[in-house]
Amino acid sequence: MKNIFKYLSMALLAIPALALTTGCDDSDDDWAPGEAVDGPQAYFASTAEDIDLTTDASSFTIPIYRINTSGAVTVTFTVDGASGSIYTVPTSVSFADGADEAAITVTYDPDELEYDDMVDLVLTIDDEFNSPYATSTATFTVGMPAPWESLGNATYIDDFITTFWSVDNVAYEVEIQEHAFTPGYYRLVNPYGAAYPYNETYEDGSADWDTSQDWYFYIHAEDPDGVYIELQETGMDWGYGNIIMGSLAYYYMASGYTLEEMKYYGYTGTLADGIITFPASTLLICMPDYSSGYYYANTNGAFTVALPGVVLGDYTVEVSYDGQYTDADDAPAGAIANVTAIGDDVEYVRLALVAGKSVSDEDIEAITEGSVSYVEVTSTGQALVPWTETPEDGSYIIVAVSYAGDEAQEYATASFKYTSPSSETWTAIYTGDYEYVYFWEGTDEALTLYQSDEDATKFKIEHWGNDVDFTFTYNSSTGAVLVEDQETGYNHSSYGMVYVMDLVEYTESTDYGEGYYDNETGTFYFAVVYYVSAGVFGYGYETFTITGEASSDAGATTTSISSSAKTPIVSAPILDKRFVRPGKALN
Repeated sequence: MKNIFKYLSMALLAIPALALTTGCDDSDDDWAPGEAVDGPQAYFASTAEDIDLTTDASSFTIPIYRINTSGAVTVTFTVDGASGSIYTVPTSVSFADGADEAAITVTYDPDELEYDDMVDLVLTIDDEFNSPYATSTATFTVGMPAPWESLGNATYIDDFITTFWSVDNVAYEVEIQEHAFTPGYYRLVNPYGAAYPYNETYEDGSADWDTSQDWYFYIHAEDPDGVYIELQETGMDWGYGNIIMGSLAYYYMASGYTLEEMKYYGYTGTLADGIITFPASTLLICMPDYSSGYYYANTNGAFTVALPGVVLGDYTVEVSYDGQYTDADDAPAGAIANVTAIGDDVEYVRLALVAGKSVSDEDIEAITEGSVSYVEVTSTGQALVPWTETPEDGSYIIVAVSYAGDEAQEYATASFKYTSPSSETWTAIYTGDYEYVYFWEGTDEALTLYQSDEDATKFKIEHWGNDVDFTFTYNSSTGAVLVEDQETGYNHSSYGMVYVMDLVEYTESTDYGEGYYDNETGTFYFAVVYYVSAGVFGYGYETFTITGEASSDAGATTTSISSSAKTPIVSAPILDKRFVRPGKALN
């Protein structure tokens, strides 16, 4: 586009001067000059200017100009911003006869200067001395900026935003500066501005971050074994206020704990070989318009700052859960992991199963030391991961750890739920049609609805989705309908098992809808969300409408698959940064 304008400008310059007058119309004859202006017509050269000070001086000057240079004159002006500061600003300045420029001398006590204590001085020339055709008000930002020296571009990997949004831990370059007097004290320059890959600008000129100033992200690595991050605003706002980030160590240090205590508890990061990292879940994020509290960040353990000149090895690994397998006696034997990506610098990957909803440093250490059962793979594809011990009902995680030089590098996880074979019995009560909207499209007709013989609030629809049981609860006294967190039976080629659960539980709110039963139409309205670890496919209401009573010969289980053909209507998760998913709040 710039080249187009360049050529247009050249074409205009080539037009003969005579042609420039042929387009004028009679309205030009109505032109009249503006009214003459009396007085010196004083003005400033610009509307704003930064003035950097040092302790070697005790004053500085601000230039002021005038158009009418005849005679000596004193110009008066008002000053805002000086009250309560260390600066003394006069409210008048004198021009010598014939001079078109004068200097406003501002004095200060150099012993009172502090780094980054910047003050905005606003000077406005009084009406009788200014010009309506020039700048009469100017802002001068004065102070002594901290002595930061640019080191070049660092490689930055964010793992804050992933607490709330389905975004990847992408690596990108941002400028990094170091404090000249405090080695190891760094700041990133606008890491959550235009450089952040998921930020956007809009047609009206607005953006996902505050463009009115530079935003610095300060990191304390003066002690390479005790790195911490101040809690600070980032300038980025995705609809929930100016996002605040920092580290758990700083949070507690602000309450009186020492850095040594934070190192002992494992809350600090490290600077090793030019790379800053933090243990998983030791960083914090806050969106003030969403919640006043802090949520754990760096849940993937991916936060990284690589100083300029340091090349990050590609030790990435990605894994998904593809189901469970049993032994010859139908006893639970393990899980099916699908390693979907291995970095170029990875020599091998270890796969193991961990109980719970999160992975600790101890879990990774156990895998590395071999104190839990694991398998090793060197290429992508499915692998059978054995149980370390007999599983109990609950949440489990497949952990994939990448290795290079026989040292653990990075890890990825895939969560799933294990449910032991149940002796629960069910009674078929109705048949009905399920209408899919947000992952599949179309209708499964004549599915059977069952009610638990042990729990009257518990129901299931057999052969739902990819031929699985769709379980939910319905409390007739409260009207509440809640969909359990469960597998859909569909394995996505890139993201593994697709899950479905209730929107209320997923978002920890009712803002996006809640399930209910319409007694007049005999329709269950399920507020569902389809998701994988990488993001959300879709969310909203899907329905099951009762069409009749179940036949007397309907069994609790059958082998036939629903006859309605269904295919997913989306091929990748919706990385919707306006859709908040729950994190774990810091109490």
